Amino acid sequence: MTERTDHTGRDGRGLVSAPTTHRDFEILSTVPVGVLVLRRDASLLFANEAAKALFGGGAALSCLIETFCPTDGAELEDNLRHGHHFEAIVAGVDSHRQVMVSVAELTRADEPDFVVSLTDITELKRATEHAEFLAHHDPLTRLGNRTLLQSVWDAVEQRLAAGEGQIHALALDLDRFKEVNDQHGHAMGDLVLRQAAERIRAAVGDAGQVFRFGGDEFFVMLDGLSRETAVEVARQIVEAVGEPMSVLGHRISIGCSVGIASAPLDGTRRDALHRASDIALYDVKHQGRGDVACFDPLREQSMLDQRLLQADLIVAMANDVIDLAFEAQHDSVSGEIESVEAELTWTNGRTGQTLAAEGLRALAREAGLSYLLDLWSVRHAVSRFVEHHPTDGACPHVAVTVDAATLLNPDIVDATLRVLADHGLSPDRLELQVAESAVLSLGEALTPAIRRLTETGVRIVITEFGAGRPDLGYLRSLGVARLKLHRKLAARILGDADAEAMMGAVWTLCQRLGIAMSADGIETDRQWRALQRFGRMRAQGPYFAGGPMPNVSVAGSRADACLG
Repeated sequence: MTERTDHTGRDGRGLVSAPTTHRDFEILSTVPVGVLVLRRDASLLFANEAAKALFGGGAALSCLIETFCPTDGAELEDNLRHGHHFEAIVAGVDSHRQVMVSVAELTRADEPDFVVSLTDITELKRATEHAEFLAHHDPLTRLGNRTLLQSVWDAVEQRLAAGEGQIHALALDLDRFKEVNDQHGHAMGDLVLRQAAERIRAAVGDAGQVFRFGGDEFFVMLDGLSRETAVEVARQIVEAVGEPMSVLGHRISIGCSVGIASAPLDGTRRDALHRASDIALYDVKHQGRGDVACFDPLREQSMLDQRLLQADLIVAMANDVIDLAFEAQHDSVSGEIESVEAELTWTNGRTGQTLAAEGLRALAREAGLSYLLDLWSVRHAVSRFVEHHPTDGACPHVAVTVDAATLLNPDIVDATLRVLADHGLSPDRLELQVAESAVLSLGEALTPAIRRLTETGVRIVITEFGAGRPDLGYLRSLGVARLKLHRKLAARILGDADAEAMMGAVWTLCQRLGIAMSADGIETDRQWRALQRFGRMRAQGPYFAGGPMPNVSVAGSRADACLG
């Protein structure tokens, strides 16, 4: 028996000296990697234990042509003859594995065979694929992300440039999702996001692709549909997301708003279409949410103006150039001033536009600035009030209206108490006013903050009561201190028996519940006297203009002039 010891072969490939009997392969049995010895026709001469385990037994090894498949699509024999290294799939009995294959020729007489080593790279491949997936997908919803959209859009943009096809870009925002996070926590919010993503994906179906950009922001690309069909798909999304969800035993209701831009009608580049769909989405939100709108070029400037206005508001708060004025609230029995209510007015120095309190709060709400504006209001109202009434002798209380969402902020209680401490005002002299409609819509979510505030002594006032159906059952559990009737009731109180009867009933019930009352919008002496017949409550409105508490501005020299 003779052996070749030359270790170079054809084309410089490795050459293993040739054993002459099958028994000589036994030295390979304990090698930790899989080793096969194959004839030139890829039939099996020998497999070590690691290879047998990789293939899952002799059955898979008996037909390598079917169970040992190069990933490049070439025949196994071709890769054996011409490939130094290649990747292959091993189709085992229970599972498939991916291997890196190294080939060396084994010369025996004139018939070269092949020694094939198999390194299992399945886990490495999975890790690589997972990393690739994460690079292009949102890990929470498993939807595509911005990176994937960009790679997909490159091909789409080429088609659009060539005048082929029609694409619709849908910008989606979830409505009331922030309330879920605030009320139930981010873990619950993540579960809601997953359900919402599945509903969006199901509504879109095969019509397009769904992407998540983070937060509650989604994007859908519809390919080859008419504009009418795209609108219909968008409405199906809104309907699907709006169905109540059951999450960990909780019934969760959110909504969805969709803005649509179409290519080539509204542009062909992704940035232009995405911006156009955002503008359409803004229109939906501005009109009340939970609907669908298509891009209207005429609305683009309006949206830009609104965003500039929101930026101006941030600067105005930073520079303290918002006007804060006080309106007196009078006791209906003694006629004395019992409280002053802070009202905001802002004149934009850039545009000259003036926003009263309601419009200013709406602007802040749209921009997500309600919390900052409300803290600004509390801080400046308390500061100015303390300057005029350091003790409760002449005017016991100051009232400040806040957005209900502000009470959902976990920092609101501590921030309010810091303001009171900084200015030396007792908490029971501050009243925070919240609209009844917002309290009813948020329900129990407001309870923790309201109770914490009332425990410190801060008084909670429900405003605009009577605008809808009165319901006092929830007020006692919240510890509400005062109920402020909607100004429409004051306008109806004379000559409207129903309004007068309701006001009398509410007043009586409030007395039994220990809740004080206020009435807004008193304009005439007759209204004031009619109100006094019910019993003690506060009243405010144009009738009391020019009383002893002047309007006070906090805008620089204007404030000094008013205070002087």
